[in-house]
Amino acid sequence: MEIEEEIISDTDEHPESYGDVIVERLSARTSVTRLAKLTGLSQNIITYVFASAYFVVGVLCVTITEHITHYLPYIVGSIMVVFGVCQFVLALVRREYRQVKTNETASSPIIAALGVMIICEHANPQSNWPITFIAIVWGMLGLFEGAHAFNHALSRIANGGRSIFFIIRGVIECLVAFMLLYQPSNHDIHIFHIIVFGFNMIFDAVTMLPPVKAFLSK
Repeated sequence: MEIEEEIISDTDEHPESYGDVIVERLSARTSVTRLAKLTGLSQNIITYVFASAYFVVGVLCVTITEHITHYLPYIVGSIMVVFGVCQFVLALVRREYRQVKTNETASSPIIAALGVMIICEHANPQSNWPITFIAIVWGMLGLFEGAHAFNHALSRIANGGRSIFFIIRGVIECLVAFMLLYQPSNHDIHIFHIIVFGFNMIFDAVTMLPPVKAFLSK
Protein backbone atom coordinates (compact mmCIF):
# COMPACT_ATOMS: atom_id res chain seq x y z
CA MET A 1 0.00 0.00 0.00
CA GLU A 2 1.17 3.42 -0.59
CA ILE A 3 0.84 7.00 0.56
CA GLU A 4 0.24 8.61 -3.35
CA GLU A 5 -1.48 11.04 -5.67
CA GLU A 6 -4.52 9.81 -7.51
CA ILE A 7 -4.92 11.31 -10.95
CA ILE A 8 -8.41 12.71 -10.70
CA SER A 9 -10.37 15.35 -12.49
CA ASP A 10 -11.49 18.66 -11.03
CA THR A 11 -14.97 17.25 -10.50
CA ASP A 12 -13.66 14.75 -7.93
CA GLU A 13 -12.68 17.27 -5.27
CA HIS A 14 -15.16 16.28 -2.55
CA PRO A 15 -14.96 12.62 -1.47
CA GLU A 16 -18.00 11.39 0.41
CA SER A 17 -17.04 7.99 1.81
CA TYR A 18 -14.75 7.54 4.80
CA GLY A 19 -12.30 5.56 2.66
CA ASP A 20 -12.11 8.31 0.07
CA VAL A 21 -11.52 10.89 2.80
CA ILE A 22 -8.54 8.87 4.09
CA VAL A 23 -7.11 8.40 0.58
CA GLU A 24 -7.46 12.09 -0.19
CA ARG A 25 -5.87 13.15 3.11
CA LEU A 26 -2.86 10.89 2.46
CA SER A 27 -2.48 11.75 -1.22
CA ALA A 28 0.42 13.73 -2.64
CA ARG A 29 -2.11 16.08 -4.25
CA THR A 30 -3.36 17.17 -0.83
CA SER A 31 0.19 17.53 0.49
CA VAL A 32 1.20 19.62 -2.52
CA THR A 33 -1.77 21.93 -2.01
CA ARG A 34 -1.01 22.35 1.69
CA LEU A 35 2.68 23.05 1.12
CA ALA A 36 1.87 25.53 -1.63
CA LYS A 37 -0.33 27.48 0.78
CA LEU A 38 2.21 27.21 3.58
CA THR A 39 5.30 28.21 1.58
CA GLY A 40 3.76 30.49 -1.04
CA LEU A 41 5.49 28.53 -3.81
CA SER A 42 3.66 27.46 -6.94
CA GLN A 43 2.07 24.02 -6.97
CA ASN A 44 4.08 23.07 -10.06
CA ILE A 45 7.39 23.60 -8.25
CA ILE A 46 6.27 21.58 -5.23
CA THR A 47 4.87 18.87 -7.52
CA TYR A 48 8.26 18.43 -9.19
CA VAL A 49 9.91 18.27 -5.75
CA PHE A 50 7.44 15.58 -4.67
CA ALA A 51 7.94 13.70 -7.93
CA SER A 52 11.71 13.67 -7.38
CA ALA A 53 11.28 12.44 -3.80
CA TYR A 54 8.82 9.73 -4.90
CA PHE A 55 11.23 8.58 -7.60
CA VAL A 56 14.18 8.33 -5.19
CA VAL A 57 12.12 6.44 -2.59
CA GLY A 58 10.80 4.12 -5.29
CA VAL A 59 14.28 3.29 -6.56
CA LEU A 60 15.51 2.63 -3.01
CA CYS A 61 12.56 0.30 -2.34
CA VAL A 62 13.34 -1.72 -5.47
CA THR A 63 17.13 -1.84 -5.09
CA ILE A 64 17.62 -2.31 -1.33
CA THR A 65 14.35 -4.04 -0.50
CA GLU A 66 15.73 -6.32 2.22
CA HIS A 67 17.27 -3.44 4.17
CA ILE A 68 14.14 -1.30 3.93
CA THR A 69 11.96 -4.20 5.08
CA HIS A 70 14.22 -4.80 8.09
CA TYR A 71 14.18 -1.14 9.15
CA LEU A 72 10.59 -0.48 8.06
CA PRO A 73 9.16 -0.05 11.59
CA TYR A 74 11.87 2.53 12.37
CA ILE A 75 11.17 4.34 9.11
CA VAL A 76 7.38 4.31 9.52
CA GLY A 77 7.56 5.12 13.23
CA SER A 78 9.89 8.08 12.64
CA ILE A 79 7.67 9.43 9.87
CA MET A 80 4.63 9.16 12.14
CA VAL A 81 6.43 11.03 14.94
CA VAL A 82 7.61 13.82 12.64
CA PHE A 83 4.23 14.05 10.94
CA GLY A 84 2.33 14.05 14.22
CA VAL A 85 4.51 16.73 15.81
CA CYS A 86 4.51 18.99 12.73
CA GLN A 87 0.76 18.66 12.24
CA PHE A 88 0.16 19.37 15.93
CA VAL A 89 2.23 22.56 15.80
CA LEU A 90 0.52 23.75 12.63
CA ALA A 91 -2.89 22.94 14.09
CA LEU A 92 -2.10 25.03 17.16
CA VAL A 93 -0.87 27.92 15.01
CA ARG A 94 -4.08 27.81 12.95
CA ARG A 95 -6.18 27.27 16.09
CA GLU A 96 -7.76 24.31 14.37
CA TYR A 97 -9.18 23.14 17.70
CA ARG A 98 -11.85 25.86 17.53
CA GLN A 99 -13.92 23.76 15.11
CA VAL A 100 -15.19 20.19 15.24
CA LYS A 101 -15.17 19.42 11.50
CA THR A 102 -11.49 18.46 11.74
CA ASN A 103 -9.52 16.87 14.58
CA GLU A 104 -5.86 17.48 13.77
CA THR A 105 -5.05 19.02 17.16
CA ALA A 106 -6.41 15.95 18.96
CA SER A 107 -5.26 13.22 16.56
CA SER A 108 -1.70 14.46 15.94
CA PRO A 109 -0.32 13.58 19.40
CA ILE A 110 -1.92 10.13 19.10
CA ILE A 111 -0.20 9.54 15.75
CA ALA A 112 3.15 10.66 17.20
CA ALA A 113 2.67 8.44 20.27
CA LEU A 114 1.85 5.44 18.09
CA GLY A 115 5.02 6.10 16.09
CA VAL A 116 7.07 6.12 19.29
CA MET A 117 5.46 2.85 20.37
CA ILE A 118 6.31 1.22 17.01
CA ILE A 119 9.94 2.32 17.29
CA CYS A 120 10.31 1.17 20.90
CA GLU A 121 8.60 -2.16 20.31
CA HIS A 122 10.71 -2.92 17.22
CA ALA A 123 13.83 -2.44 19.35
CA ASN A 124 12.76 -5.64 21.13
CA PRO A 125 14.26 -8.48 19.01
CA GLN A 126 11.63 -10.93 20.27
CA SER A 127 8.68 -8.80 19.14
CA ASN A 128 7.11 -9.16 15.71
CA TRP A 129 4.22 -6.82 16.50
CA PRO A 130 5.41 -3.64 14.70
CA ILE A 131 5.81 -5.19 11.24
CA THR A 132 2.56 -7.15 11.64
CA PHE A 133 0.71 -4.01 12.72
CA ILE A 134 2.12 -2.03 9.77
CA ALA A 135 1.13 -4.81 7.36
CA ILE A 136 -2.46 -4.82 8.65
CA VAL A 137 -2.78 -1.04 8.49
CA TRP A 138 -1.27 -0.93 5.01
CA GLY A 139 -3.58 -3.75 3.97
CA MET A 140 -6.66 -1.82 5.07
CA LEU A 141 -5.41 1.37 3.40
CA GLY A 142 -4.72 -0.67 0.26
CA LEU A 143 -8.35 -1.78 0.16
CA PHE A 144 -9.43 1.87 0.44
CA GLU A 145 -7.01 2.76 -2.36
CA GLY A 146 -8.35 -0.08 -4.52
CA ALA A 147 -11.96 0.94 -3.97
CA HIS A 148 -10.99 4.54 -4.71
CA ALA A 149 -9.41 3.50 -8.01
CA PHE A 150 -12.38 1.31 -9.02
CA ASN A 151 -14.75 4.17 -8.21
CA HIS A 152 -12.89 6.46 -10.62
CA ALA A 153 -12.85 3.68 -13.24
CA LEU A 154 -16.63 3.26 -13.04
CA SER A 155 -17.13 7.02 -13.20
CA ARG A 156 -14.93 7.31 -16.28
CA ILE A 157 -16.65 4.36 -17.99
CA ALA A 158 -20.03 5.99 -17.35
CA ASN A 159 -18.76 9.24 -18.89
CA GLY A 160 -16.97 7.67 -21.84
CA GLY A 161 -13.46 8.31 -20.47
CA ARG A 162 -10.39 6.09 -20.33
CA SER A 163 -10.46 3.78 -17.33
CA ILE A 164 -7.75 1.14 -17.85
CA PHE A 165 -5.27 2.99 -15.62
CA PHE A 166 -7.65 2.95 -12.65
CA ILE A 167 -8.76 -0.65 -13.25
CA ILE A 168 -5.17 -1.93 -13.23
CA ARG A 169 -4.35 0.19 -10.18
CA GLY A 170 -7.41 -1.09 -8.32
CA VAL A 171 -6.57 -4.72 -9.05
CA ILE A 172 -2.95 -4.33 -7.90
CA GLU A 173 -3.90 -2.40 -4.76
CA CYS A 174 -6.51 -4.98 -3.71
CA LEU A 175 -4.30 -7.97 -4.55
CA VAL A 176 -1.40 -6.74 -2.41
CA ALA A 177 -3.79 -5.60 0.36
CA PHE A 178 -5.45 -9.03 0.62
CA MET A 179 -2.01 -10.70 0.72
CA LEU A 180 -0.90 -8.43 3.57
CA LEU A 181 -4.11 -9.01 5.52
CA TYR A 182 -4.05 -12.78 4.94
CA GLN A 183 -0.48 -13.23 6.21
CA PRO A 184 0.57 -9.99 7.91
CA SER A 185 3.68 -11.53 9.49
CA ASN A 186 5.00 -13.27 6.36
CA HIS A 187 8.45 -11.87 5.50
CA ASP A 188 8.24 -12.80 1.80
CA ILE A 189 4.97 -10.90 1.45
CA HIS A 190 6.56 -7.87 3.09
CA ILE A 191 9.42 -8.05 0.57
CA PHE A 192 6.95 -8.36 -2.30
CA HIS A 193 4.92 -5.43 -0.99
CA ILE A 194 7.98 -3.16 -0.72
CA ILE A 195 8.96 -4.00 -4.30
CA VAL A 196 5.44 -3.28 -5.57
CA PHE A 197 5.38 -0.14 -3.44
CA GLY A 198 8.69 0.95 -4.99
CA PHE A 199 7.51 0.50 -8.56
CA ASN A 200 4.27 2.25 -7.63
CA MET A 201 6.22 5.23 -6.25
CA ILE A 202 8.28 5.43 -9.44
CA PHE A 203 5.11 5.29 -11.50
CA ASP A 204 3.50 7.97 -9.35
CA ALA A 205 6.58 10.14 -9.74
CA VAL A 206 6.00 10.12 -13.48
CA THR A 207 2.22 10.39 -13.48
CA MET A 208 2.09 13.30 -11.04
CA LEU A 209 4.10 15.49 -13.42
CA PRO A 210 1.73 18.16 -14.82
CA PRO A 211 2.08 17.20 -18.54
CA VAL A 212 1.56 13.48 -17.85
CA LYS A 213 -1.28 14.15 -15.40
CA ALA A 214 -3.05 16.34 -17.96
CA PHE A 215 -2.78 13.58 -20.58
CA LEU A 216 -4.11 10.84 -18.25
CA SER A 217 -6.97 13.07 -17.06
CA LYS A 218 -8.44 13.36 -20.56
